[in-house]
Amino acid sequence: MQLVTAAEMQQIDSYTIETIGMPQNVLIERAAMSVIDVIGAGHFNLDYILVLAGLGNNGADGIAIARLLYTQGFNVSLQFVGNVSRAKASVQQQLQIIENYGLIRAEKSDFNEATLIVDAIFGVGLNNTLPEGLQKMIKAANHIEKTVIAVDIPTGIDATTGEVRGAALKAHTTVTFGYNKVGLTQNVGGYLSGNVIVKDIGLRLPEDFTFTTVTPDNIATT
Repeated sequence: MQLVTAAEMQQIDSYTIETIGMPQNVLIERAAMSVIDVIGAGHFNLDYILVLAGLGNNGADGIAIARLLYTQGFNVSLQFVGNVSRAKASVQQQLQIIENYGLIRAEKSDFNEATLIVDAIFGVGLNNTLPEGLQKMIKAANHIEKTVIAVDIPTGIDATTGEVRGAALKAHTTVTFGYNKVGLTQNVGGYLSGNVIVKDIGLRLPEDFTFTTVTPDNIATT
């Protein structure tokens, strides 16, 4: 099985964008479209879709997903999680695009009303314990047991170890990009990620790249 750690995935992303020259916006659009494909192919209740988007590139993917759903006529609500002024440029750009399309961000959303939640708060870049307020929100979402599709990795799961960073959303399905992540196969991450679907979005490997091999006792690169 071809698995990558968080650092290796970030290396692949950087190589694809900076060396290969693939525009980041193209990768965001491809990631969003791959999630839309999974949503369309699954047996999900699409009456009311709630997209949760964060400050980083995972959030940019989520915003693009919300836009694609909105333009296809679905009842979708986009809730931004975090301070917009601290968001990455990719997120700011995607937010401007959805405003131009007429999709207004929700200030607050009722998880009980949602029939499907798209989790795009944190991706593989998570390296700290989640803020307490976000942990409470995640625990509330888990408590009402809504169907969740995670974008790349469920929020709160360490992409390298599979450990929970304070709290983690339990996903029915995880759509991960390029290559499967070690954290989606190990520890709690292997359970909370649900059905993992790997989608090719055009990422390319650096020269002499080696995949991570997972053994029962440790994680080692060979």
